[in-house]
Amino acid sequence: MTMIPGLLDGLKIDKLIAPDSLPQLCSAADRLRRLAHEAPETLCPSALGLLDDLLASAAEAEQSMALQRARIRYLESLSVTDELTNLLNRRGFETELSRALARARRMGETGLLLLCDLNHFKAVNDSHGHQAGDAMLRVVAQALKSSTRESDYVARVGGDEFAVIMTHTSPEESAFLAQKLSSRVNKLHSPWRDGHLPVSASFGTAIYDRSSQPDTLVFLADQDLYRSKKPRLLPAEV
Repeated sequence: MTMIPGLLDGLKIDKLIAPDSLPQLCSAADRLRRLAHEAPETLCPSALGLLDDLLASAAEAEQSMALQRARIRYLESLSVTDELTNLLNRRGFETELSRALARARRMGETGLLLLCDLNHFKAVNDSHGHQAGDAMLRVVAQALKSSTRESDYVARVGGDEFAVIMTHTSPEESAFLAQKLSSRVNKLHSPWRDGHLPVSASFGTAIYDRSSQPDTLVFLADQDLYRSKKPRLLPAEV
C-alpha cells in the first residue's frame, strides 16, 4: 500500500501537464482519487494534497486546450469564408469543388456549377460608394444562399463574382435551377439610403460528371457566362 505515495513523491505537476498526455493523466488522477476515497490508508495527507493539485492543474490545462481548439476552428473557418458575405471564399470554393468532383468520380454523380457576375457593379461603387456596393453583395449572397439546398455550396469567388456548386443534380434539372436563380437575383433590389438599387446579373453554367476536371469545368461555365452577358442600363438616380 505504500506504492502509490511513492509514485507521487517528487512529481513535478507542470512537467506532467502536456497536450499529448492530458487524457491519460486525467484518467489516472481520477482513478487515484476514487482509490483514495475507497481506501484512505493508501495515501498520506501530502500525497492527497498533491493529487488535488494534479487534478486542478489537469482541469485547467484541459480547459485551455479546449479554448485553443475552438480558436483554431474559428481561424480555419476564416480561411475559407468571405468576411463580407459569410459565404465560402475562393479557397473554400476550390476545396468544395474538388470534393464534389471526387464524389462524382467515385459514385457516378452529376451536378451543376453555376457562375454569377453582377452587371455594372463598378458603376454602383462609383455612383453610390463602396458601402452601397457592399450592401448589394450581401443582398445577392443571401438570395443565392436561401435559394439553394443545404447540400449545395455558395461562394463569393471575386469582387462581384459568385459561384454555386449544385450537387446531386441531373442534367434535366440544371436548366430549371439555373433559370430559377437567375430570375430570383435579377428581381432583387438592394436597399440603399432612401431608395433601392436594382440588381442586374449574368449567369453561366456547366454540368459536371465523373470525367470532369476543375479547371475545365470552371472554364466552360465562364465561357457560358461571357456569352450570356448583355449590356444593361443602370439608372443614374434611384
